[in-house]
Amino acid sequence: MPKAVYMVVVAFSAIALSACTASRPVGDKPWHIDLAIRTSHTKLASTKQQLNRRLDLPLKTDWLNMWHRPRTPMDRKTNLWLNALSLGIGRQETDWLTWTWYFVGGAGKDDDHQRILATNFEVHFKYASCYTGLKAEIYPWGGPAYRNKLTWKERLRASRPYLYTGFETGYVSGEGRGHYAVATRTLYADKVTVRDWLFGTLAGVGWRIPLNERWSISISGDYTYHFYRPDEYNSWNLITGLRYRF
Repeated sequence: MPKAVYMVVVAFSAIALSACTASRPVGDKPWHIDLAIRTSHTKLASTKQQLNRRLDLPLKTDWLNMWHRPRTPMDRKTNLWLNALSLGIGRQETDWLTWTWYFVGGAGKDDDHQRILATNFEVHFKYASCYTGLKAEIYPWGGPAYRNKLTWKERLRASRPYLYTGFETGYVSGEGRGHYAVATRTLYADKVTVRDWLFGTLAGVGWRIPLNERWSISISGDYTYHFYRPDEYNSWNLITGLRYRF
């Protein structure tokens, strides 16, 4: 792990641990449920190399320039369409510490079928991922002020920035298939399968805006470092979330 990432995670974890020891009335520790969308810009270095190597052969034999390059997971990355849905539950421990356990899941597929006369060029991808983790939100200037009947100007004034860090583990599954044929004769066929278990750590910043006494919205961004195949799975993430306190 890069030294800078390690130092940030250790520092955040120490702050969170010390905050857990602070005394505060139980009634001032509301639970919450989070619902969020996570958009990831994942490195996918190995995927890019494999796609270039495997798609080069059929595309280079296209002397008449009949085929367009198929849509792949790299296009989803470029267009910020690697999205996942997140659901979490957690608790406010102090004015400046909140923890959340969460689950993230997402899936997608890309199908590309090109046909000219008796010539067929097909490329199919499908992928899915799921993660679970624990994160701590740290509010250096205290948490948002939750009240009813707030105007938007008052909501912005009551909003607060926060730092967060955490750990997560997950499973990634992916499969890609390619097929190039003339009439009934297959000239090229390929298949790649990926099944990986992951464990990583993350650190980020966010801003939370209270809507009323129960509801709030937030936008945050973080960098996730994975210990296994970091060049493939490390990612920048943008999270837009909704929180309900109870």
